[in-house]
Amino acid sequence: MNCFADRGPEAALPSWVTTSPSLADALISMFDRDRRPLYPQAAPFVAHVDEAGDEPFHYPYEVGYAYEGLPESFFAPRFGSGLERWAPLLPPLLPGLSCGEGGTPLVAARQAAAWAGLPDLLVKDESANPSWSHKDRLSLCTISAAAAAGAIGTVISSSGNHGASAAAYSARAGLKCIVLCDDGVSLPHARQMRAYGAAVIAMPRAARWPLLDILSRQPGWYLIGNTAPTHTGHPFGPEGYKTIAYELFLELGRVPAAVSVPTSYGELLFGIGKGFAELKALGLAEGEPILIAAEPEGSAALGRFCNSGSPSALVPKNTIAHGIGSARVSFRGIAALRRSKGFAVAVHDQNTADAQAALARDGLWSEPASAAGLAALRNAAQQGLLPTGPLVHISTSTGLKAPYRAAAEIPRLAHADWAELRMVLATSYHLSLG
Repeated sequence: MNCFADRGPEAALPSWVTTSPSLADALISMFDRDRRPLYPQAAPFVAHVDEAGDEPFHYPYEVGYAYEGLPESFFAPRFGSGLERWAPLLPPLLPGLSCGEGGTPLVAARQAAAWAGLPDLLVKDESANPSWSHKDRLSLCTISAAAAAGAIGTVISSSGNHGASAAAYSARAGLKCIVLCDDGVSLPHARQMRAYGAAVIAMPRAARWPLLDILSRQPGWYLIGNTAPTHTGHPFGPEGYKTIAYELFLELGRVPAAVSVPTSYGELLFGIGKGFAELKALGLAEGEPILIAAEPEGSAALGRFCNSGSPSALVPKNTIAHGIGSARVSFRGIAALRRSKGFAVAVHDQNTADAQAALARDGLWSEPASAAGLAALRNAAQQGLLPTGPLVHISTSTGLKAPYRAAAEIPRLAHADWAELRMVLATSYHLSLG
């Protein structure tokens, strides 16, 4: 059971929840639009299980809002850091939890645009968030939910950015954190999780899910990830990603023509799309951008669904872009592409590596999973699929987190030898010095 197991839903809520400026008023099933109270949330956050196909398919919840209560000046530009600026259109946020996330740079990337064959390109650099990835926008919302539940700790299965961000925000909220990683977790990610005080354990990938399910049922321990066979995830999480759409709208003075999003289970894709849909529904924007889901060829679950209609097909997971190497599709990803009239693009690992290098020439070092979004834009441009207008690539995290080239590749000198330095520069880097 979750943290609310032996407590009434209203009595369990701390005062900061009931006095929050949030206009969130319900959880809405993404299967039949049925509404239920915002609290409590019951792991594994499944709104409906559809057993009509070969395998059961799990539908998630999304958050509903009383939009009529939104102030007219809500989207007026203003200075400040942290997602609390958007509190009315987010679930209740724990006061003091914000770490200054959001407000990330929107950078013109001319050399990356030239590599991709684009007239221009803007990169939303999410590595500027506190734990260096887009996941901080999600964690602010999900860790707030854990605090509202009176949790003593959080549990998550992650081998990358989500685990690091959850560990950071759990620590800030005064909560313990347990992260179950797979055996392939990178050393930088593991070190970052441990630096925040999380208990981090690596194991075979298949072992994580049954253990996570047991952990999430321990008294006081709050699941912020997923245990359902088809990804559902915490309903509050994607709401934090809406703020990327809000920021792009204010920065550009309009919505972009297309947004390329590195995609695994589709939470980021869905959240960005929902943010733009809200802007349109509120009468602030005339339309919504096309969303492009960038997936690695080795595990393009969303693209395979678009082609075959099978939402639960298992595919191999083998890619340098391990952060988006999803083996299963999620309904959030499907809904986001349908709503935006977007499409999925499968990207070869070599194209991802080339995109990473192209972004670096613009001073932007992305991890491979992030760079896949630029490679997807290049593929789409070559096929004539891109609309006219501003193109935005969401760069989700820094290359420091998942370097796939070892430091041993760097040439080394044993002594201060000028002649040898000249030779190494010429042979290794094609730099000729007099």
